[in-house]
Amino acid sequence: MKAEIRLPGLECYAIKPEGFFGTSLQVSKEGTEIANLKMNWHGQIIISFHGEQEYVFKAKGMLQNHYVLENKEGETLVQYDPKFNWKKFHYNYTIVHDQKRVENLIVLLGVYAANYFIASIGATSGMA
Repeated sequence: MKAEIRLPGLECYAIKPEGFFGTSLQVSKEGTEIANLKMNWHGQIIISFHGEQEYVFKAKGMLQNHYVLENKEGETLVQYDPKFNWKKFHYNYTIVHDQKRVENLIVLLGVYAANYFIASIGATSGMA
């Protein structure tokens, strides 16, 4: 799933699949790779910034119906609650986070990870 994230101030990030199976994603800014997203065997997506913090995106709840983004210490930084919009046929998210601790890019990478996660689960169950 190729995508583009545009932030205020003309910041633009490109996301594109890597590798043969496309289970790894590269995030780049102006052609320079700045982060990777990789799905692990636990059904989590690891967001790694080069030389910086690593984040874990995973499903939570009894039915795994919401998602959280945690730092390496296991602290929840952002929570994503998806609601499917049947008229527009896509997900809207309620996002809860402490604005002081989380950069906009990380929050938006979490939204991308949620969509990627939902698409991956749908594809494996024959729904996509």
